[in-house]
Amino acid sequence: MAVEAVHCNLSQNGIDHQMCPEDLTSQLEEEEEESVDGGPVLLDDDSPTYQDVSPPVYQRRSPPHRSVSESELSRPGHVKLSKPVALWTQQDVCKWLKKHCPNQHQIYSDSFKQHDITGRALMRLTDRKLERMGIMQESQRQHILQQVLQLRVREEVRTLQLLTQASLECSPSSP
Repeated sequence: MAVEAVHCNLSQNGIDHQMCPEDLTSQLEEEEEESVDGGPVLLDDDSPTYQDVSPPVYQRRSPPHRSVSESELSRPGHVKLSKPVALWTQQDVCKWLKKHCPNQHQIYSDSFKQHDITGRALMRLTDRKLERMGIMQESQRQHILQQVLQLRVREEVRTLQLLTQASLECSPSSP
């Protein structure tokens, strides 16, 4: 019996990973809870809610109809899939700003919109770029950069967990 694999170069850091084709579908699934108004709410509260635009080529299985306990969510190795920061729109970035910089949210949002800051650009912000965007107070720039750094760390952890999870799922079982 031949084993097929999809080879993915997942980052510029040189992390290569082989993934089983049947795992591609499961990696695309999201774990969702129903909100009060009946709409989906992502379990990862740092990611803004978004519309799924997965290509119709992938057949997505519906998530299991059971509640996810808090212990399951905090369990090591359990990855809450959400929209990667690199795919965030300006609106997603503004939602993130509102949560992490509530006092200056309106000022920041206007500047971020004017400079077309998407998730990818957010992850690449520097002190100098923020200054050029009109955020003159160093303490405000440092606060934003601190929040961005925490976001980067969460994204790296998420990526590593996904790689580990996929690696374990693809490992041949012992006889």
